[in-house]
Amino acid sequence: MKYSFIGKIFRDGNRNYIKIPFNVWETCGQKGMIPVKADIESVVFECKLVPKGHGNYYIPVLKAFSDKLGKTGELKVSFEIIEELSRINSRSPYTKKEPVRKIDNIDLVLQPEAGLCGQACLAMLSGADIKEIIKIMKCGKWQASFSRVIETLNYFGIEHSEKITYTQKKDIELSKCCILNIRDEKSLKGSHMAVYFDKKFYDPVYGISEKYNRAKIISFLEIKV
Repeated sequence: MKYSFIGKIFRDGNRNYIKIPFNVWETCGQKGMIPVKADIESVVFECKLVPKGHGNYYIPVLKAFSDKLGKTGELKVSFEIIEELSRINSRSPYTKKEPVRKIDNIDLVLQPEAGLCGQACLAMLSGADIKEIIKIMKCGKWQASFSRVIETLNYFGIEHSEKITYTQKKDIELSKCCILNIRDEKSLKGSHMAVYFDKKFYDPVYGISEKYNRAKIISFLEIKV
C-alpha cells in the first residue's frame, strides 16, 4: 500500500529529513526501523524510516537526493513499506523455494564477542559460519537490528512472519521456531537476541535452556518451519 502526503525537507543536525504527518504505528501497523521505498517528486530511493517516538517518523533524505530535488518548498511525497532493503537480498543465491536449509534442528552458536547475538542467531538458523553472516550483513558488534536480521533471513530464503510480535510483558504462546528480543540489563543495548525452537531456548549468551523468564521477552519474529 502506498501512503502519500505533501511534505517539506528540513535539516536536523547534519542530515535532511521529511516528517511524516501521521502516526505510522496506527496507520501502517508497524514499529521499529521500517524499510520503505520512498518517492519524492519522482526521485525514488530505499531507506529506513527514522522513529522519533509515539508513532512519529522521519524519512531520511541523503544530500545527493535533496540536491537533485533542488526545492525548499512543498513536495509530493509517497512511500510504501517493503520487506527489506535490496542491498542484501539482491545478490542472494537462495529463494523461499530453495532456502539455505530446512530448519528441523538447531545447533547452539555462542557469540564469540559481546554484541554479536543477532549474527549468532542467524548462524543457528542458517547453518552458516558466523564470520560469513557478518560478511553478508555488513555489520559488526551491536549493529544487528531486527530489520537487518530480517533482511538476512530473506537472503537465506528463510520464511518468517511479516510482522514482529510485541509481547507487552504478557506470557503469550511462542511459535515452534522464532527469534526473540530479550530484555537484558547486562547488555550494552539493554537487550539481546536468542532463538526458540521446539520448546527450548538457544541463547547465544547463556546457552540452552528449557525454561526462561518469559516476562523478559520484548518481542519475537516467527520463523516458519
